[in-house]
Amino acid sequence: MSGLDLGKGNQRQCAGFGYPRAPKEEQGAHRVEDTKIIISRAVKSAARWQIITTTFIALVAWPAFNMHAAVSVAVGGASALVGGYAAIASVRRGNNPSAGAILISLLKAELIRIIVIALILLAAFKFYRELVPLALIGGLAIAVLISGAGLKALGNENK
Repeated sequence: MSGLDLGKGNQRQCAGFGYPRAPKEEQGAHRVEDTKIIISRAVKSAARWQIITTTFIALVAWPAFNMHAAVSVAVGGASALVGGYAAIASVRRGNNPSAGAILISLLKAELIRIIVIALILLAAFKFYRELVPLALIGGLAIAVLISGAGLKALGNENK
């Protein structure tokens, strides 16, 4: 026997281990589903850390500076969070698995994320008269850095 036993029907058994191996089409479908689960978990983890960090920094800014600095930090962090969710929503619509389509989809998602963040920051500068610009940009920077760090840590965990 060559290590691969063609048993009943379409099922094959892996090299003497006795458990059935799914056909290649099913293996690909399982990998896609596993990848979706991993990505979903990564996004939820990154969003959770963004919320926790932004809230913590805003709560520290309140007594250290004033309420307006705390609100500015919160708006900066919220803009990164909302921009990320808008990007994810735009990616989930596509269903073409080719490499070119995936690349275009990711570039569109990043563009949407940047536009949403810019619009929220523009609205904050336009309508919030007591805005503390340094706190706003600091909240945005911290949320974006924490998001990237959270995704990288989860990516390393799944290797």
